Amino acid sequence: MILNDLLPLKHRPRPIRRPWGIILFLCITLLAGASPSYAQSELPELGNRTSSLVSTDKEYELGRAWLRSLRSQLPTLEDPLIQDYVKDLAYRLAPNSQLEDPRLEFVVVDSNSLNAFAVPGGIIGVNGGLFLHAQSEAQFASVIAHELAHLSQRHFARRLERNQRNQPLAMAGLLASIIVAAAAGSDAGMAAIATTQAYNIQQQLNYSRENEQEADRIGLATLAASGIDPRAMPEMFEAMLRSNRFGQYVPEYLRTHPLSQSRIADARNRAEQYPPRAYREDVEYYFMKSRVMLHYSESSDAARNLFKSIMDSGESLTSRGAQYGYVLASIQAGKLEDAERELNKLLKLYPNRISILIAQAELLEAQGKQSENLALLAKHYGLNPGNNSLGQTYANSLIRAGQDQQAERILQTLLQKNPNNPYLWRTLSEVQGRLGNIVAVHQAQAEYLFLTNDIEAALNQLQQALRKSSGSFQQNALIQKRLDDFFRAKEGFKF
Repeated sequence: MILNDLLPLKHRPRPIRRPWGIILFLCITLLAGASPSYAQSELPELGNRTSSLVSTDKEYELGRAWLRSLRSQLPTLEDPLIQDYVKDLAYRLAPNSQLEDPRLEFVVVDSNSLNAFAVPGGIIGVNGGLFLHAQSEAQFASVIAHELAHLSQRHFARRLERNQRNQPLAMAGLLASIIVAAAAGSDAGMAAIATTQAYNIQQQLNYSRENEQEADRIGLATLAASGIDPRAMPEMFEAMLRSNRFGQYVPEYLRTHPLSQSRIADARNRAEQYPPRAYREDVEYYFMKSRVMLHYSESSDAARNLFKSIMDSGESLTSRGAQYGYVLASIQAGKLEDAERELNKLLKLYPNRISILIAQAELLEAQGKQSENLALLAKHYGLNPGNNSLGQTYANSLIRAGQDQQAERILQTLLQKNPNNPYLWRTLSEVQGRLGNIVAVHQAQAEYLFLTNDIEAALNQLQQALRKSSGSFQQNALIQKRLDDFFRAKEGFKF
């Protein structure tokens, strides 16, 4: 499927909190020099890849503070299947990427613009638009491999080291540039103004030609070692350049990752040095691509028409992905017979694939078969305990069925593996509120507010929890520890 296949759908971003005052303030102060508030933020010297000037723990804290700020200003895609796909793919690539610190965190920004980014401390982010632009799993993986290479070689940190006085400014500028890029589709005029104001900053944020070539080289090796076709990287680069020729707006990814014909040629030559072999792609990527396409569609009926045209084009992973998208769009449109017909075909091919089982559960619920839906999810969650996508789907179905106690147990299990997921904490706080567990409500709300960068409100919630607790030593000690953690974060890195 080529990019033009997406044209029948109106790619409108979901509502974005538009902190234009913040963005313009950042842009102006970054152009003018350090403002007092940023000058007071003492960020560490990040050094080069082998530097001992900063510990990995400090870099970890820096990245998490930056991510909290991002979450407070941009909407993210909360679809657990999409989140899990990006995470699983990155962890498939990471062992072959030269990355020394395995603590990674992922964010999928709810924007249909093309962008991906890596931030010191193990933060990997992509826009939903990357799924729309990458025509294969290998192309999508090539971008993730490239970003992992930037992290493993500490390219951003090395750029900051060359101008240590402006480290806080550069990190704030990176945040501002991503916010501008994500919001561009919804308010292009304002974004253009902000982008113009930030032009000089952007030049400082761009990776150098040497950085990019090094990330290309390591990314290609990462792909090959992970069983993914390295030739997909120059293919993706060429597609990016082609898409950029049709409009005046330059995708943020091309602003921070300068791309040229010579760089593409170099990547192609390096990729061709790897011996040809049979590479297999996972249909899951095409399922996730269809979920994203549906998310940005003008309507479920428009999506159904598009998916149907792709389904009829022949047997391929792309057409299977479109068939999956057709099922989801049909459920949304209330065309349940159409959804059931196509879903049954997919179930024969992929009887135990979690994304298909979740679609089956959604169909059963839409058909009013609540008990069958819960039985299906209970069975497969029992076979895959702790699975994030199944668990969230099952918990939400239990909530809608009024079974909050069971939902609470599942959410608490999921949070043991995913403690930095704000959506899980928010959902848990709502469940505990209905169950009347007031102290737990305050604790869960505090975690959600902390992860979305409202630290003052998070501290208030914990203080209320401490006042209302029953006096259990263990519970009070846990609350006090989180209070200490949040106070340190409040006094630490700020963006």
